[in-house]
Amino acid sequence: MKNPSNSLQKILMKNTQTPPHFLKFEVVLAHCEQRVTEPSLQAAMKYGRKMDFFDSRSKLSQSGELLAEILLPQYA
Repeated sequence: MKNPSNSLQKILMKNTQTPPHFLKFEVVLAHCEQRVTEPSLQAAMKYGRKMDFFDSRSKLSQSGELLAEILLPQYA
């Protein structure tokens, strides 16, 4: 697996309390960014919706929540 995006690393390295739902969203979005060939957030979100990680309102689906639970320990 590739390294997480720089912005995700910065968020996770800060000592401030970050809401868990935000971290879950960011880790899934970073995963989607790694999977697309076009370097854009729109392409990552489109991929995430196609894979059913995000719903039509751009919120994490149940699949996205599960993926986040798997990925978060890798970024800690």
